[in-house]
Amino acid sequence: MTQPVAQTKPSSTLDSRHLYSLEQYVADGNKADVLYEHQKAIIKDTAEFLRNGHHRGYIEAPTGTGKTVLFVTLAEAFSYRAEKLPKILVVTPTKDLVRQTLGGSRSDKGFAGFAPHMSVGTFYSDTPAAIRGLDTQVTITTYASLAKLAAAPITTIDERGKHHTKIVNLVNQHFDIIFLDEGHKALGSSSRHIIDDINPDTLIIGFTATPDYHASRGLESLLPALIHRLDLKEAIKLDMLSSVIPIAIPAPTTTAQEFSIGALGEYENKSLRQLIHNAPRNQMIVSIATQLIQAGNTPIIACIPGETMTHPQLIADMLSEQFVDDGHGIPRPLRVHAITSSISAAARQKIYAELEKGTIDALTYIDVLTEGWDSQRANVIINARPTRSLVAARQRMGRILRNKYDNRPALAIDIVDTIESNTAPQVSMADIFTLKTMTNGSSIGDIDPTHGRVMKQSIEAIFKQYGAVKAITNNYTLYAEMLETLPHLTRGQASIKQDGVVRTFASAARLSSRLAVDSFALDYIKKNHSIAIRMVRRHHEAIEAYDEEQIQTYLADLPNAVHTGHGLRVSDTTYISLGELVTIIRRKYPYVDATYRSVETIAHEIVKSDNDLHFTKRFRARTHRGVVLYTAQTMVSVAIGQAIVAAHRDG
Repeated sequence: MTQPVAQTKPSSTLDSRHLYSLEQYVADGNKADVLYEHQKAIIKDTAEFLRNGHHRGYIEAPTGTGKTVLFVTLAEAFSYRAEKLPKILVVTPTKDLVRQTLGGSRSDKGFAGFAPHMSVGTFYSDTPAAIRGLDTQVTITTYASLAKLAAAPITTIDERGKHHTKIVNLVNQHFDIIFLDEGHKALGSSSRHIIDDINPDTLIIGFTATPDYHASRGLESLLPALIHRLDLKEAIKLDMLSSVIPIAIPAPTTTAQEFSIGALGEYENKSLRQLIHNAPRNQMIVSIATQLIQAGNTPIIACIPGETMTHPQLIADMLSEQFVDDGHGIPRPLRVHAITSSISAAARQKIYAELEKGTIDALTYIDVLTEGWDSQRANVIINARPTRSLVAARQRMGRILRNKYDNRPALAIDIVDTIESNTAPQVSMADIFTLKTMTNGSSIGDIDPTHGRVMKQSIEAIFKQYGAVKAITNNYTLYAEMLETLPHLTRGQASIKQDGVVRTFASAARLSSRLAVDSFALDYIKKNHSIAIRMVRRHHEAIEAYDEEQIQTYLADLPNAVHTGHGLRVSDTTYISLGELVTIIRRKYPYVDATYRSVETIAHEIVKSDNDLHFTKRFRARTHRGVVLYTAQTMVSVAIGQAIVAAHRDG
């Protein structure tokens, strides 16, 4: 599916040379017997992109549809019959992809396989300085090394023999054409700045399966022209990728999880750590993987980050203790490797080769397999890590969709955790395939009947043992669309017109920092007063905001915080404030890092009754109009206070 490129300014002379070479290359039938029809369509659309005078554009196509052969072909085409060969830079995310793009022989994909006549070199940290490929026609580098190219120290010697060193932007000075593999990676702050500064006449084309860097930044902000788009469903329909069966399994624990959201809209690693040592959940993952391996499948398992990459090793160790029957019915232990960034690129390549030979049964990993790794063998992904990144979810799916030698379908498994209502939903298979809903266990694409029966048996066994999510829905997409309709918070506040009046609504965090309204006081006010509440947008999540003026009015109705010593006696009960407990703990146990948040958290675990709580107000200020402003003060009974102090001492 191609999106036409709008007409703009006429092409430059350099662009005309690129266009002429490309048109001659196509007219002479080069690679006509190698390229798929969709790749030929992309070549055609690239020519149209150049005719319309564009210099910045991107091609969107799923992983496994031949992006490497495509930009190798374009590099060859732009050099075809050229009076002066263009200097070409290929930027990839990882060293693994540098090696893959370079290729090692004519049987490899990459330049060695598809364009062996072109001179190609590399420039990255492991490339010896003496053989760095700046003198070759094509240079392959990483996004990390792009910064070194953009600020390269060049030393010259004058006629007096004196050395002079200056910083030169070789990206700008040296290259005529730049290809950005996994182009969304160029949207990081460092790479983006470098690319923004490149000469506007330099031709830059990005190739990506996921044009969105995160929820609020897409590749079109850097490379504005969409040259061609091929979506995942279309690629499967065209038999360019394997058919796939998405299934969703509920996590075995029904306790609702609360995951915090980071600045880019993803679940923060620290909040996911609670899942690392969740024994029932881990055992379920191991059991499902073992069953699928016994049925002849090869799974990869996306694991939870944190704790120095504990989870992939933990799952790998648990799987290694399981047994399956070999071809002669003799039990043997599973062979599993954990793949993490701590393993060298060369060592990872050896493990991948073992997987392809069938001497490894499964891989566990954190992020490392997300880009630049494809397998003819791996056909199952178990998503043990919840994600709110559509980019990450699509990349994970792409790892198993390469067509297999035996036409075996892929199986994509989401472990679906129960989450708190105030936690933004994770990406589902329906979101990945841009569908409103999917029947759990239904296939995308046609499946060979023999494989279909075997896979159906495996899925039914999993559903019978662990249950199934009733329907896979696009909750992430719906949530993202809902966010677009909400007012934005600025410094914890949003001005919203309600009943003809502009009112200020504040987040719970702002109420806490400005008015000392903690979670106890906020619950008390909500329970005892009718307060206006609006949903607002804070970065990438929807949260409640409260009418700040109403909150201040209700604070004024609270009793004054008149103290006798450290306590306030009400009827037969003596209360002490949470703030005073912080002071007491710090004085009594100076080695304890006591904060209001820690005291409040423990209080939530201990307080069982409203009788344990008392709320008062403290004077804050008087406005120029004479209005008195107050802050809240949450108090607990002395018995509860003593328990909170003891909990800090013991823990």
